[in-house]
Amino acid sequence: MTYKLIKCTKCGLPETYETIEFDAQGVCNICRQFEFKQESIDWSGRKGMLDQLIAEHRGKNDYDCLVPFSGGKDSTFTLYHLVKEYKLKPLVIQFNHGFMRPTLLKNNERTFKELGVDVISFTPNWKVVKRLMLEALVRKGDFCWHCHTGIFSYPMHIAIKFNIPLVFWGEPSSDYTAYYDSREDQIEEVDETRFNRFVNLGITADDMRGMIEGDFPLDPRDLIPYTYPALRDLKRLKYRSVCLGSYIPWDPRKQSQLIMDELGW
Repeated sequence: MTYKLIKCTKCGLPETYETIEFDAQGVCNICRQFEFKQESIDWSGRKGMLDQLIAEHRGKNDYDCLVPFSGGKDSTFTLYHLVKEYKLKPLVIQFNHGFMRPTLLKNNERTFKELGVDVISFTPNWKVVKRLMLEALVRKGDFCWHCHTGIFSYPMHIAIKFNIPLVFWGEPSSDYTAYYDSREDQIEEVDETRFNRFVNLGITADDMRGMIEGDFPLDPRDLIPYTYPALRDLKRLKYRSVCLGSYIPWDPRKQSQLIMDELGW
């Protein structure tokens, strides 16, 4: 008996894609979320929310906001938009996962110089990273556990150290999964719940420590960059960690062209 894989009648995503569901017309929930964003969100109202959020934090600390930066199209556009449109002074945080190619590094250098921003780049212990990659590959078939966790946890530690309550990411996850629903009124927060829901592959830093400790000379402090900060510290900071794409229409093609034109990306 031959089994036919069910796919979305609009985008072609298969039934094996994470969080996917289909309606009576065979259209997936992610397509429906996209339609909602295109047709039903009051983007002028969302921009007003963004303006207010920025006004609440502008000039209150050494930096107006923190921007985690991979150098891809989304983080580059996010940084560009906040600097050019809002004239913010951000602290840019880069987690070097070990796979930054020469073109990416050149893009980053050109972007930072053009926009005039302060940057902190962190490179974790490569001996530890190699062991983490092996364990993640065996356990989950994805060697980049350290990438996923470090990119989302390390900037939050820096936000606490530098007393920067406002953190901006790029596109919301509802653009490509249904872990969060763009049709809800609540703005998606990039917090520990989100981190544990789908970022860390279901493996916490404590889990990872238990998996590799004993066969690897591990100092518990080696896993701090992959551990989400304590909630009490984040609450004390009164942090907001949000996606710019929750407040403005997100168009990757248009935004990619913009940063190519303006930044030589």
